[in-house]
Amino acid sequence: MSTVAEIKAAIETLSFKERFELEDWLRAGPAIPEEPSDLNPDEDSPELEAELLKAVNGPHVPLRKGDLRKWGNAVLRRRKAARVA
Repeated sequence: MSTVAEIKAAIETLSFKERFELEDWLRAGPAIPEEPSDLNPDEDSPELEAELLKAVNGPHVPLRKGDLRKWGNAVLRRRKAARVA
């Protein structure tokens, strides 16, 4: 997944339980600051650039190369198991 739209579309396909699990996982991870309401992530602006720079330079936990793929595969396995059950 490479764009916000693709990520949103993937999240929309999740079941209620899967969304709940994703929200729990996100809450347990590093804090994600609230998005300012006047920013549109699909439109370049000086304000968006400033927020992105703050995010890049702010505290974060670096991910290993395969972390996101591993988590995504785990979600897919759970979805497949839920469909079979």
